[in-house]
Amino acid sequence: MTDILNTGKSALFAFQRALATTAHNIANVDTDGYTRQRVEFSAIGNADRGPMHAGSGVRVDGVQRIHDQFATTRVNSATSAHAEQQSQFELASRLDDIVASEGVSVAPAINDFFNALQDASNDASSVSAREVVLDQTEQLANRFRLLQGQLDDTQNEVNNRTRAAIDAVDEYAEGIREINNQIITFDSSSQLQVQNDLLDQRDQMVKELSGLIEVTTVEQDNGALNVFIGKGINLVVEGSKQKISAVADETHPDRLKIQISGNGVDQEVDALLQGGEIGGLQSFAAETLHPTMHHLGRLAMVLSDELNQQHAMGVDLDGERGSALFEIPEPTAFSSGDNSGTGLIAATVVDTNLLEPAEYVLRYDGVDFTTTRSSDGAVTTGSLPLSIDGIELSITGSPAAGDTFVVSATGRAAASMNALISDPETLALSGPLATTSSIENLGDSQISAATVTDQASTTLQDPVDIVFSSDTTYDIVDVNTGSTLVSGAAYTPGETISQNGWEVSIQGDALSGDTHRIEANTMGRGNNTNGLAMVDKQLESLVDGTQSFNDAYGALVSTVGAHTHSAQSRTSALEALLDNAIDRQQAVQGVSLDEEAVDLTRFQQAYQASAQIIATADTMFKTILNAVQ
Repeated sequence: MTDILNTGKSALFAFQRALATTAHNIANVDTDGYTRQRVEFSAIGNADRGPMHAGSGVRVDGVQRIHDQFATTRVNSATSAHAEQQSQFELASRLDDIVASEGVSVAPAINDFFNALQDASNDASSVSAREVVLDQTEQLANRFRLLQGQLDDTQNEVNNRTRAAIDAVDEYAEGIREINNQIITFDSSSQLQVQNDLLDQRDQMVKELSGLIEVTTVEQDNGALNVFIGKGINLVVEGSKQKISAVADETHPDRLKIQISGNGVDQEVDALLQGGEIGGLQSFAAETLHPTMHHLGRLAMVLSDELNQQHAMGVDLDGERGSALFEIPEPTAFSSGDNSGTGLIAATVVDTNLLEPAEYVLRYDGVDFTTTRSSDGAVTTGSLPLSIDGIELSITGSPAAGDTFVVSATGRAAASMNALISDPETLALSGPLATTSSIENLGDSQISAATVTDQASTTLQDPVDIVFSSDTTYDIVDVNTGSTLVSGAAYTPGETISQNGWEVSIQGDALSGDTHRIEANTMGRGNNTNGLAMVDKQLESLVDGTQSFNDAYGALVSTVGAHTHSAQSRTSALEALLDNAIDRQQAVQGVSLDEEAVDLTRFQQAYQASAQIIATADTMFKTILNAVQ
């Protein structure tokens, strides 16, 4: 009877535990990260009681988590990959909308500027037409600054999201560290339920962490979980963790760098991080945002420089040479905060046609500087001063071996683009030379406007007469000295005549004695050649020697669009993989209410039957007592 009572008691306690576990499963059916649990039973044997003994009941060996580590690892990996592409797609699509927006795009402003310049060139003496050009000049500069401001705002968003994500990584690391410590100290035989729930919490933290950065884990024999991020950076090791933080980058004041701090040492780890939202933010900035800034900055600098140079070749309504239309910023140069020397880099743009949309990292080895271009990794080694891609680099002070510098001519050039002319009369639409055909000419020959071929020629504006010595030949005579510069040249109507850094042509039939003069345009009137030359700049391949201004901006928009489409495609594919991984995981360790309902009924019946065993033993015991009274 004692055996029956003990057997019933063990069964009662065992199925009570089973009912409690089933109820716990049902209660957590919607709990994120919960892994269903199952009670493990084993029979209490009869080895010590002889062959006729039926056994002593049942014992609970433990509460097992129905956990598939492979499926969990796969979910974490898929979560990291999807989050990376999702964050890239979100920002790239927003940037795509910005650069293509009619209200922000540079393309309409470029067209409006050149259209106004064409109208003013058609009526170069019209002050109102000149005022429209100045207004469009200001609008064009404003559009470049506006777009750069939008890119700067996007960079700020990248920084803020990165900082928030890094803070979350540090919080999850602290949570995992605390759970590790609790699990290590638990008595596994008496705290099974608590430990299982802690394991669920830890796994959920690792999953959430995977959404922020790529994670790998290694479980230790004592139950602790070591967590590594990126390319093998240890974040949590058993009961300790390293501090991760986002701090200002000295060499890029508008950006952040990520560092790990442990044992009093700060280690920069940006290059070692990948995956998750943080990896996506870094990839978007490096592959889409920063190249867009550089391409926009190069376009601003080339457009400004080309128009400034052409404008300087003309004369305004007061006969003065044209001044700069746009302000062109100087390149920026930064020194690493870890530099131990006193060297400072100075950079000057000497040829905008050679500019690349990139920044340059300079590292000093004690003898030479190794310069690496960010866009393609091209390396140049040599001492300073050094010319590279249209930029002249020099240094003052004394650099130390290992010192690092960053130079950027195009990164934020658009932010400093400003219109410099406010007086319409100072708009230099006329060429520096005036041409006239004498009214005393007997033939019907007419001279064209002069085109400057050598702005630096010292005799460019010396007055010169083209005098026909016969109907078919001409001389070129210096008006000031009377000396003949060219004698007896054969005349062909429409053929180019070059001298003193200019070119003209004469059309029509000439007669002996006909005279045509080329001289300085002292009044800034009478022609629109410089205005038309500026208009022609719109269609010339001036950006990288292969693209017009509009083509260059169109290529920028296309590149951002291509990155957006690529990120969207990868996001959709990875979302399907993530859903598949989650489904496979939940098929193993998710709670099924139908299954739990069956178990609940089964364990309830077993519990009631166990109680009946005890009741039967009690009846038998009372019967015996009554029999021997």
